[in-house]
Amino acid sequence: MMKTYKTLETPSGSGELRAAGLHLAKVFYHLKVRQEIMVGEPAADQAEGLGPLEIAGEVTVSLDEPMQTQVLGRVGSGELLTLHLTDGRRLDVTATKVDMLSDAYRIVPSSSAGFISE
Repeated sequence: MMKTYKTLETPSGSGELRAAGLHLAKVFYHLKVRQEIMVGEPAADQAEGLGPLEIAGEVTVSLDEPMQTQVLGRVGSGELLTLHLTDGRRLDVTATKVDMLSDAYRIVPSSSAGFISE
């Protein structure tokens, strides 16, 4: 069976990262939501044709965020954070620095549940 992916949406905008429900940082986010499409005969334990949703992306902390150094340290610490999107959805994530020269952080959903609607 061959795997291919279909991009379902690419949300981006300014949002907020929260830690334990409290504001941590204003961020700019760029996400990609895709779903695996199975071509061929599905395995006995798989739904026909569709795999799980995959969400990946990056956030950049706003430059006007107070206490920039402390905020950046927490964003990249691996602690569980919640990204609040402009459309009201939320996503529980962890963040890691993309590379030392970049201001961006790669975000990874903490569960396969995906977005949480308001």
